[in-house]
Amino acid sequence: MSIPAVGQQAPPIEVGEWIAGRPEGEDVFAGRNVILEFWGTHCGPCIGAIPHLNELASTYGGPETLFVSLSPEDSPTIERFLEKRPIEGSVAVDRDRATFDAFGIRSIPRTLIIDAKGLLRWHGHPNLFTAELLETFLRTDRVPEVAEPAEAPETVAVEARDAPFFLRIDRNASDRREYGSGHGDGRFEAEYHGCRVVEVIRDLLDHPRSRLRIDGQEPEDLWDVELRSNSPLKPEAARQRALDVLCDLGGITIHRAQEEREGWKLTCRQPRMTDMSDLGGGMGTQTSQTEFTGSNITIDQLVQYLERSTDGAFFNETRLRGKYDFTLPLEPLDETRRVLEEEYGIEVEAEVREVEIVTLRIVGGDR
Repeated sequence: MSIPAVGQQAPPIEVGEWIAGRPEGEDVFAGRNVILEFWGTHCGPCIGAIPHLNELASTYGGPETLFVSLSPEDSPTIERFLEKRPIEGSVAVDRDRATFDAFGIRSIPRTLIIDAKGLLRWHGHPNLFTAELLETFLRTDRVPEVAEPAEAPETVAVEARDAPFFLRIDRNASDRREYGSGHGDGRFEAEYHGCRVVEVIRDLLDHPRSRLRIDGQEPEDLWDVELRSNSPLKPEAARQRALDVLCDLGGITIHRAQEEREGWKLTCRQPRMTDMSDLGGGMGTQTSQTEFTGSNITIDQLVQYLERSTDGAFFNETRLRGKYDFTLPLEPLDETRRVLEEEYGIEVEAEVREVEIVTLRIVGGDR
């Protein structure tokens, strides 16, 4: 089942339990606009969208326009999450995924507008759900068209295959331009739609891009790739299996070598951050034109961002093992260093050392 067409009657919203902000009234959704957010505490993109949705809920939410965040997880997990990451509006549990299934939700986060007559008026990623879109709808009852970004926002699958390892490759790519991955509870999931095979391989390698090179002409055809793994197969083994197949089909070999590079060493004597590890769940990142925001990320994940954004080598020697929130300016590097040191207590010093350089050599394959 897929999401109902825009303009059709939306299925009933079944709430198993209200965690926070239960709306008043016996039939709480009757005659009201509903901004319905499908999300989960394990979903990094969902976490990253919370500040944006909170701002919209604070500005436009009220008795006539309800903001409802719906998760299929158990109430203790959601309650523990909300202690450190409050969500504006109402938060509820969808027991047995009844509403997820009724709306055909297969990936999260997903935001929907349901009008006071119960008609579905819009659905999409919360990053595309702007104040201008919502204000236009509330003022004129019209939903403006939203331009799709060059790179689609990340989503996380909400249902996994039962087999320990599942890999599907379609070299006649769909029109979608979308990718995302996630892991947890002995599970690894990744989906790529309309991507070059080199893009997929780079992502699965999980190697800093500043330490990765391409030797040869990249194939231009676009692929769809879907990967699922479940316990007892470890995520690292699933990645490697998929890489072996993709490299064979794409005519690509992977070479590793040590090279000396100038870089930056991160140390921390007195951290000025709150450890979010006890929340569990996934990580989230968002990048605007001026800054990077990371939610529930490790220092290693912060280092990966720094290497992607600055094309430099960073070495984590903070000895911090927790998960933290960061908001950093994108440039210049001196300003990034200043914020890390003054606001988070992370010192950044110049360092020269050997690093592993990965080269993807493209020689042509079964194309």
